Parts: sequence; structure tokens; C-alpha cells
Amino acid sequence: MTIKGVLWRFALAYTAALFAAGYIVRLLGFGSSTGLNIAILASCVWWICTAFGKANGRYFTSREKAAVVVGLILVDVALQFLGTFAALSQKAAALNSDALMFALALVGLLHAVGIYFFVGAAGRHAVKPTA
Repeated sequence: MTIKGVLWRFALAYTAALFAAGYIVRLLGFGSSTGLNIAILASCVWWICTAFGKANGRYFTSREKAAVVVGLILVDVALQFLGTFAALSQKAAALNSDALMFALALVGLLHAVGIYFFVGAAGRHAVKPTA
């Protein structure tokens, strides 16, 4: 599996999981899905990184890891931006665009930390010898 394959697989899996979870949360009438979104992000990052390790018989080199972390953050922020843009276009009068952009930046920063952590944790798990 290539780095490009990792990023495409993450983009597809993360997008599908977010849409499915959003639909289910709305269907069940839950108020907030913040914890669910973080769980989806963590599980998608973990799954993609471990799939790379299994497919290639190794984990990312330091250069590949940096490229993957940056790529995953870009995909995540792009999806968050699309969600923010959709919210702004639906309720432009009711929402403060500056506040939404600040929230997007904050969520992007928190997700970047999470992505970095889970890529590293998946790597430590991948190189750990199994008994």
C-alpha cells in the first residue's frame, strides 16, 4: 500500500463513517456527537495505519509518517470545513461566521493532536513483538 493509498482509504472511510454516524445520531435524536466523532477519527486513523503495516510488512518511515500525519490532518480539516460551510449556508443569519471559523480552527487543532497521537500509537503497536 502506498502513502497515497493510505490517504485515499482514510478519506473514504472517514467520510462514510461521519455521514453514517451523523444520520444515526439524527435518527435517534441525540443532541451531541462530539465523542462519537472523536471515536470515528481515532478508529479510522488506527485502522488505516495498521492496514498499511499489514500490507507492507513494516510501519511508516519517519518521512512517511510525517507525510501521513499532514495528509490525514488536511483530509480531516477539509471535511470539517465542508461541514462548517454547510452550516453557514443553511443558517447564515443565525450563526456567527467568525465563531464558526474559530471553532473550526480549534477542532482542527485538537484533531491534529489526536491524529498525531494515534498514528504514533498504531506504530508502537505495529512494531511490538507478539508472543
